[in-house]
Amino acid sequence: MPIASQQNQRSTSPKHHTWRTVALVLGLVLGAGSTVVAQQNLPIMGEPADNALSPLEEKQLGAHFMRQIRAQMPLVRDVLVDEYITNLGNRLALASGKSAEQEFTFFVINDHQINAFAIPGGYVGVNVGLIDAMRHEEQLAGVVAHEVAHVTQRHHARAFAIGNQYSIRTAAAIFAALVIGQASTEAGQAALAAGMAATQQSAVNFTRTNEMEADRIGIEILANAQYSPSAMAESFDILRRKNSLNTSAGALQYLRTHPLDNNRIAEAKDRASAQPSKALAPQTDFQLFKARLAVLSTSDKGQLLRTFNAQHTNKKNAENTYGIALLHIEANRLDKAAEYLEKLGEITKDHPTGELTKATVLEKKGDLDGALNILESLHEFYPERYSVVEKLVELLARKRMLSEAMQITTRYLRRIQNPNPLAWRQLASLQQRLGQQASSHESLARYFAGLNEGQRALSQLKLALQNVVPGSDDELRLQASIKALRGIPPGEEDAANEGQPGTR
Repeated sequence: MPIASQQNQRSTSPKHHTWRTVALVLGLVLGAGSTVVAQQNLPIMGEPADNALSPLEEKQLGAHFMRQIRAQMPLVRDVLVDEYITNLGNRLALASGKSAEQEFTFFVINDHQINAFAIPGGYVGVNVGLIDAMRHEEQLAGVVAHEVAHVTQRHHARAFAIGNQYSIRTAAAIFAALVIGQASTEAGQAALAAGMAATQQSAVNFTRTNEMEADRIGIEILANAQYSPSAMAESFDILRRKNSLNTSAGALQYLRTHPLDNNRIAEAKDRASAQPSKALAPQTDFQLFKARLAVLSTSDKGQLLRTFNAQHTNKKNAENTYGIALLHIEANRLDKAAEYLEKLGEITKDHPTGELTKATVLEKKGDLDGALNILESLHEFYPERYSVVEKLVELLARKRMLSEAMQITTRYLRRIQNPNPLAWRQLASLQQRLGQQASSHESLARYFAGLNEGQRALSQLKLALQNVVPGSDDELRLQASIKALRGIPPGEEDAANEGQPGTR
């Protein structure tokens, strides 16, 4: 359970003119601004937006941006964290009624600034700082629902329709140049994480218009997802309080591209009151998520342990109990970790996250059979959870049960509509150990394709071709896959050919 302690620092090196240009482009792309659509069930594929940025172009631009994000920004790379934010986001996307038309990708950034944003193509990022500020899952859902609404209403395309003096290619080129070469990594992180506001007043006004629309649609999404519709206004109250306490210059990063005034808050409250009220959802998953995220993102584990211990003394809940257990694991105090995991089991009634962590402790102690028993039992009840599949396959591979491990991975990939791409990389490793070279390269191609790394996927398919019998069905299948991959429009493959890491 590695600790991701990288922190963002603001760079002062880029030239002022470069920042102004990037601010305008990113303000349009990330801030999202355009005309109003009054109700969610009205058509949103308006001609001006399509003329400026078609759905296909929007997807290509977002995939390009996401490659840069993976390469340059401090993402939280943890399967359980990814699983939680993806499940939450997908629940909201489904409730929007647009998930069949628009794919979504949700991710967490290891940055303690309060911020969240959506970029073209359905990519939604949330900072650690914003998650930490929220007290309940509904409040986090309110922020994510707002970003989902930006995507479903195609605010990025509408922004391009208004600010069409900047072409898609120009925006992508400026973005790539910033994060790759013309500024430091920290500067690139700061630009995207801040979602810098447009410098023209008209662009700010468009942003405010879109914010009101995203609020209205987001509240409907919350209600459809069986969350309390008042959560949107609650999250606004939290952000306003945090902003009033902010001692750094200017507003919170989130508020720079999401202007928050009294009228907006009042309207959110009024709209929520018109929806049927709902009881607060169970918070166990959210508490465990927050605890794990705190441990993964802290730069001072000792202070965090003292904080969790103080909270545990006053009130024993899932968050502080699990956090203490994780920190004891980090310090290799396995008996103490096991003690707190037993307490967690009493609170959460054998929650799968706690059981997974128990298996980790047993494995670290050398009790592989005990860990395997827990994981096999979890897999029986949660075969669709990659967090369970990953740990079970890792342990089976460690015990040299490679065929069994490969069967479990293959079954997961076949039964899940949108599997975690990491499963393909895990399968490739197993196939390589079993001497199945062509299959291993083909699985790696699927992994890279899942990350929109077209050139890397193509390279793996070519390597797979070198390891199959000429004229065989395998050769024909691989050639068909190569042709399909080469059908990716120019720019997507070219961007992936710039030596990007391609790992998560």
